[in-house]
Amino acid sequence: MEFAAILCLAEAERKKRGMMGGSPEKISFVSKLHYPFWAVPWENSCLILDGLQIFSSALAYRALSNVDLFVDDIERGETVREQFREALEKHTQTFADFAETVQIPVNAIVTDKAMLQAFSEYVEDALAQKANVTENIVLATPRLNEDAAVESAKKVFDLYERIQSDIKGLEYAISLLNETTKFHQQMILHEIELTRGACKEEVAKVKPPMEKKVEILLRERDIKIEKMNRAAEGELNARLREKAKRERELEKLELNRAEYRKRLDVRRRRHDQIGVAKWEHSLRVCENRISQARERIHDLGRYIEKIRRQNQEDVNKLKYGYQALIDSERKKISDIEVSFESITEKKQRENEQLGLASGRIVSLLEQLVEQKKLQAAQIKSLTILWQSEQVTLLCVPFYLVGYKSEEKFHYRLHPPLKIMSSEGVVRKIEKALLSFRLASRIKLLLQPRSEALTKRFSFVFEEKIKTDNNLEKNLRELGVAHNLLTNPNFKYALTNGLEELKTEGWINQEESVAMMRAYAQEGF
Repeated sequence: MEFAAILCLAEAERKKRGMMGGSPEKISFVSKLHYPFWAVPWENSCLILDGLQIFSSALAYRALSNVDLFVDDIERGETVREQFREALEKHTQTFADFAETVQIPVNAIVTDKAMLQAFSEYVEDALAQKANVTENIVLATPRLNEDAAVESAKKVFDLYERIQSDIKGLEYAISLLNETTKFHQQMILHEIELTRGACKEEVAKVKPPMEKKVEILLRERDIKIEKMNRAAEGELNARLREKAKRERELEKLELNRAEYRKRLDVRRRRHDQIGVAKWEHSLRVCENRISQARERIHDLGRYIEKIRRQNQEDVNKLKYGYQALIDSERKKISDIEVSFESITEKKQRENEQLGLASGRIVSLLEQLVEQKKLQAAQIKSLTILWQSEQVTLLCVPFYLVGYKSEEKFHYRLHPPLKIMSSEGVVRKIEKALLSFRLASRIKLLLQPRSEALTKRFSFVFEEKIKTDNNLEKNLRELGVAHNLLTNPNFKYALTNGLEELKTEGWINQEESVAMMRAYAQEGF
């Protein structure tokens, strides 16, 4: 049925004489050939290589910067911090990107994911069926033999191993860098602890004599302040006593003034001119003395305040002077602490800077590792999941139809097909099916097994035949030698195949008769 359908399709696509002129074509041969692909085992999978070398590809290898140089620089700085710091500064941007991308041509490798998926399904179906191959397999002569296929596949293996080696090198560089950074950071922390210990020891040595000196200075200060206060207090007490005396005298004078005013008023009422003159004189003398007393009291108050203020200023000046001496003594401790704290802060900054510089490089290295792992995974994805113990030749069937006219000879390829069930197609379009052109009906029946294989066979392979004379010659010889139209069983196969097509409704009676008349005549 498959052969009859292919012949019907070939006949439908054959160029007949038309209105545009040109000689009609004749089907020279219809042959079922097999395209050779090599399956080269690789761990639990297989690489697929094109036995006709039509399909090829180049795999990209992204080369690293000199990891060994970086490792050498880090190893030289494993115990010498200055060299380690220089190595970090030197390689800040070393691993910001790959050094270069190299294209590695791999002859005949199949990299198309859809094609690989088709091969995987083919192999899975074949293993599930476990059918013995009884038909005669006509293989297009391989241009790539088994040894060459293995050699080509070895390039892929080597590239994969090279990438794995790169990953190991990067991971070792990360491990070495982390360990070296940790060592130097621990050493810095240890140095900080030693610095703090040395600071405590220095402070412990300087502190007792400093405290004794401060104690002496405080005692001297207090004695001098006490003397100054006593001297000021003596002067103040004398002035305060005088002021109190003057205030008492003022009170008496004010009482006398009041008395003088009363007596003056009495003499004025009596019109005693002599008495008035006497008491007016006494009142003026009393008021003068009151004014003098108040002025003296005021002067004493200002003088007392001045003594107090001056004494406080002198005491403060003395305190400030002694505080400067005390601060100078205590500064011996703070100077030691500041000096050691400066050393500690410098080491802490160094610790942070080492961590940041190392962390940036580690981050870059880890990014490269991830990209390398992705590359390795991409290479692994160029396989089909089939575990085989030896290199295996996969034979993918296709039909080759040769058309011949007076002007030229051309070919039509029919890639791997699967026969559709009449229930799956006819039932949906049963009423309209026979109104379709013959070619359209047969194409509904013969569905491509794989769109990817169809594309490669119908375009790439077919175009290659047009440009490659040796390939075209080989396929023509095979097509002629294994022409199904000249096979002894051809008439029987065609008769039964057309009957099955007619029974399932793919062709009508007239088409069946026409095909038999055209191809089943004696002496075809």
